[in-house]
Amino acid sequence: MASTSIIESGTFIEEECWLRQPGETGAAYTAFCLYRDYGGSRSVRKVLKDQELPSSRSGIWLAWSQRYAWVLRAEKYDAHLDKIRLEENEKALRQRQAKHLELSKKMLDLVDKRLDKLDPDELSQGTILDWMKNCSQIETDILKDEEKEKGTLKQLEISFFEDFKGV
Repeated sequence: MASTSIIESGTFIEEECWLRQPGETGAAYTAFCLYRDYGGSRSVRKVLKDQELPSSRSGIWLAWSQRYAWVLRAEKYDAHLDKIRLEENEKALRQRQAKHLELSKKMLDLVDKRLDKLDPDELSQGTILDWMKNCSQIETDILKDEEKEKGTLKQLEISFFEDFKGV
């Protein structure tokens, strides 16, 4: 007698379907967990071999796989893990960006204090041009990152201090 799958019987619980399903025996669920946790290249045969279980178990495992929708449940579990990984990666990226912004602000404060003490007559034209290039490149990089995040375009504006006229 062929058993009805949990999907056909209507007992399938889709939300967090990688958890134990109604009517699923402990042995079937334990086998599913081994299958589920094997990863993207999973198959009943591979799991049995990796777990050093007798190949004679493949019949019951294949029956459980059909009845309890292992392939679908494992795919949904993989998607769930991918979503968690993406969220964690995005959170880490935001934290790094915030840290870089914090450091940049501190450095700009130091530069600002130092610039207030500089005598423009003591700066060479080459030094000023180097500073301009570096500032422009940093700002361009920051704007590119912002454009990627927001999908907006911004224009870089460069202002020259009156003190630097004629240098």
